[in-house]
Amino acid sequence: MLLAIFNLIPIYPLDGGRILQEIMHIQKGKEEAYKITNLVSKITVIMLTIIASIVILYIHNIAFIIMLIYLWFLVIKNERQYAIKKKIYEQIKANTNNNLNFT
Repeated sequence: MLLAIFNLIPIYPLDGGRILQEIMHIQKGKEEAYKITNLVSKITVIMLTIIASIVILYIHNIAFIIMLIYLWFLVIKNERQYAIKKKIYEQIKANTNNNLNFT
């Protein structure tokens, strides 16, 4: 049960993040979905870090630290992928605008 709850956290590429991204893709489009998913992932991992830090003070369980390291790894990896996708979308928009100006 705990694994299912953990997997539904809205951090991409966990299932909760994938669900969020697909819902945003339907409503806002692919580019905006990447942006929103990336932002929600960052906010979620920061909130979890704050909560887990408080819990670690009282429980003294190293499992929370390992979980946080894993989640931060996912968020940083996703941030790098998002930056690459953002550059690609900007290049496509620039090329489209240049092509429209020539016609």
